[in-house]
Amino acid sequence: MATHRSIFLLLLAVTIATLAGCGGSTDNVQNPPPPAQSSVTIAFTPTPGASLGVSFSENLTATVGNDPKNYGVDWNLTCQFPPNCGSLTVNGNTASHTASGSPITYTAPSSLAGNTMVVEITALATADPTKNKVAPITISTFNSSLPAGNYVLQAQGADSSLNPYQFAGVIQLDGKGGIKGGEQTANYASTGSLTDAIIGGNYFLGNDGRGTITINTNDTSIGGNGVETFAFVYLSTTQAMISQMDLGNAATGASATGTLDLQTTTAVPAGGYAFAVSGTDVVKALPVAFGGILNIDSPNTISGSGSVTDEIVGKKLNATALGISGTLTAPDQYGGFTLNLSAPFGAGNKSTPLQFTGYIVDSTHIKLIETDTINGSASPFGLTAGPAIGQGTVTGTFTDNSFLSGTYVFGILGTDLSNFNLVPNTLTAVGLFTADGAGNLTAGFSDTFLDLNTLQGNSNPGAQISAPFTGTYSVDSTGTGRATSTSITFNPEPHSGYLPTLFLYLTGNGNPALALEAGDNHYPSVGSGISYPQSTMTAAFSGNYGFSFTQEISGGNENDGTAPLNADSTAMPPSLSGIADINLGFGANQDQPFTGTFTAPTATGPYSGVLVGTNNQFVNSVAFNPQIAVDYYFIDPEHGFWVETDLINATPPEQPGQVSIGYYAARTPVCTGCP
Repeated sequence: MATHRSIFLLLLAVTIATLAGCGGSTDNVQNPPPPAQSSVTIAFTPTPGASLGVSFSENLTATVGNDPKNYGVDWNLTCQFPPNCGSLTVNGNTASHTASGSPITYTAPSSLAGNTMVVEITALATADPTKNKVAPITISTFNSSLPAGNYVLQAQGADSSLNPYQFAGVIQLDGKGGIKGGEQTANYASTGSLTDAIIGGNYFLGNDGRGTITINTNDTSIGGNGVETFAFVYLSTTQAMISQMDLGNAATGASATGTLDLQTTTAVPAGGYAFAVSGTDVVKALPVAFGGILNIDSPNTISGSGSVTDEIVGKKLNATALGISGTLTAPDQYGGFTLNLSAPFGAGNKSTPLQFTGYIVDSTHIKLIETDTINGSASPFGLTAGPAIGQGTVTGTFTDNSFLSGTYVFGILGTDLSNFNLVPNTLTAVGLFTADGAGNLTAGFSDTFLDLNTLQGNSNPGAQISAPFTGTYSVDSTGTGRATSTSITFNPEPHSGYLPTLFLYLTGNGNPALALEAGDNHYPSVGSGISYPQSTMTAAFSGNYGFSFTQEISGGNENDGTAPLNADSTAMPPSLSGIADINLGFGANQDQPFTGTFTAPTATGPYSGVLVGTNNQFVNSVAFNPQIAVDYYFIDPEHGFWVETDLINATPPEQPGQVSIGYYAARTPVCTGCP
């Protein structure tokens, strides 16, 4: 506001000088009429984030109204320790003026005298500088709680054209905010697989547990400038939740969520691995998911013995325990290796070559991303990605139904295939069931939502199956760990009946099973996910958590985000609050606060709640607009799923035509006294 004060003092000085020149005359003086009230307006679009890490950047835009001559916007920086306030640039050049609606980039200073500093960014309407907006941004120093080491990232979502998108790679963090190297693969519908070295970058972790990652690659075709950016929420010194969004100079057009895990080994994989991947069959241009067991039964070889796969492509289910075999290369310095596979997919079970890049996390976990479309391959199959989980010493031992026993909680994300839809993440399903070890499913309940299905004839688009179910299942006697539902009956039965097929690929040792789900003729869909054994501990939802989600809006955009949140089960009603970093409609929106309430947790079924956006950005851009109804599912006191439940029964102020699914996990504060 110093600019305004100097303008006022200048006017005051001119007024005093004019009065002094009048020499105290007593003549009648006609005072001029007051100036006309200016109708100029100015506003940030959107509201800038409230915090930023040292050296990081944020794009700001201000729009001027009632400015017929288009004078635009003047910009000004003030801070506690000038001139170390940071910089304002346009296209890399120092700037203090933009056209209305044109962005300017603010870059925070590279170091601070203390832990935090407030910078005020002022946008003034050039046509009338008295009309202005001030954005206070708190600059924070770096927190080193994420130690040096190699970290494996994987994320899946959509590009700006709502095509499926996948990312996987390894980054080498120096523990001081720098990225020393790495490698990665990104799958785009327009270009296929792009695999490249990571040549540098930086990362930031603030004391509130939120951070950002900037990756620089050698490939300028990635987003046009070779830069990728992620927001993340810290869970522990070994793990974080990530959401990909374009911050600063990044322009990938990708929106995705996923995980970051500390890499603890790059040893050659061996034994059985359950896997489940999803994405696009590029030959048929249809959504696809396939999964199964890859048994690495001799060095770098999958002979086919003890290996099996199932394929769901479009509305066709190829699920007859197909054989799969192949080879894998030795891991490189970042734990990356190539899987060359052959599976009898498609009509006539014709042998189909598949290629994946795998990034090793530890002795049990691998992140897979399909790469058989790379460099104009002569035999492309698909663009898919997903996890693989090792079976270890129990490989080959799953010989009867007793190996699927207990209560499981599952989460499935996929594509609603109704009405010729191909848009990803339009199917969300979260549920639970109890397997009795003898082939029976009891005490089941599912919240399943198909964003574009019109079979149920609702006033809002979409179909919902929220009902208890029972059924039967079978575990293959071959020992692979493949289990399938053989019947599922809902009560009450959905309109026209619903008979999905659920595939589980067991891992044993108390680890989760990977899952595929296929719909039926009335509710066609394809999806993949994971199924966790439910804890026998008392259900609880209380304390500090990391929180991630994916939303798809009918005919609109995809929203992906991460957040720290605190759940307070002692409040009446039990409540939560958090602050999210969200890619809203493929535009980064950081520092978005939200609140919520929930009923008492239960392990026997979902417990309901609402999520409420408390910032106008949510109202304008639909994340929690301004609230959504959800069901939570308890896995254990530290983990759970949630799913939006108001697809077809939404009334204002809830958002119709939107499906959402998310996951929460307990998090450790980054420092003593930190939130």
